[in-house]
Amino acid sequence: MNAAELKLNLITKITSISDKKKLTELLQLINFQSDASEFITSNDEKQAISEAKIQIEKGDTYTNSQVQEEVLKWIKK
Repeated sequence: MNAAELKLNLITKITSISDKKKLTELLQLINFQSDASEFITSNDEKQAISEAKIQIEKGDTYTNSQVQEEVLKWIKK
């Protein structure tokens, strides 16, 4: 499939999507691939980042080693 066919295929698939959230995510993905665009974060993402910063400030974090140990425990169950 050449580039023109791929573009037409994408256009067809995109026009069939009616879910606004999926369309927004698709647009964000396309914009992310473009050097000229900013990365857009949703309010939920901004809230999660704020919460993570607070957790870091409180020292409520895990080292990579601790996380790996927990994963190994879960895998062995």
